[in-house]
Amino acid sequence: MVSGFGTCPKFHGPFQTFRVGLSTNREKGTQDNLVVYSQGSRHAVQKYLWLKFLWDELTKEEWRLFLIMPETLNSEMKFGALRALLLIGKKEIRTKLINCPFLEGEDIPLRERYQGIKGLDVEIQSESRRLPKVPKFSGWIKSSSKVGRKSSKKSPAFTEPLDSIGDDYETITFDWYYYLTVGELSSHSVKDG
Repeated sequence: MVSGFGTCPKFHGPFQTFRVGLSTNREKGTQDNLVVYSQGSRHAVQKYLWLKFLWDELTKEEWRLFLIMPETLNSEMKFGALRALLLIGKKEIRTKLINCPFLEGEDIPLRERYQGIKGLDVEIQSESRRLPKVPKFSGWIKSSSKVGRKSSKKSPAFTEPLDSIGDDYETITFDWYYYLTVGELSSHSVKDG
């Protein structure tokens, strides 16, 4: 267990550090985190974990970090790939992602990209730390000006036409899970390496 950022990574050279929260216990006043030491940024670590997931095997600690990072959970493509892994293999997931017609540039998870980032040093440590005590709320407020004012102003007239659109407009999102688990690839698609 690390008590703070006093510990250094085992690899040599300059490094960056960031935390990812595991759990917070307000009653005990403790917080458990994963502390990540890396030669690259948080974005580089996420990219490394994603490509390693697709092309290699993540260690137990890397899996734990990859699954709790908001960058993984908030990415529909990564979350869809994790769900699809329950039904199909990684090779099929890779092939469909590489051949996806609208993925471009850095988003295409090519093996060459993994080979290029494979040497990134990443060290993950567990940390448990105490949270600062929060002063108790007494419920007493000196005056109504401390609470804030409520505005009863109407929105400007030029936004009224936009207000009526809100109910009819639907956001259409691409279903990565469906794309990865259903359907056939076209015959002119690129083969998975």
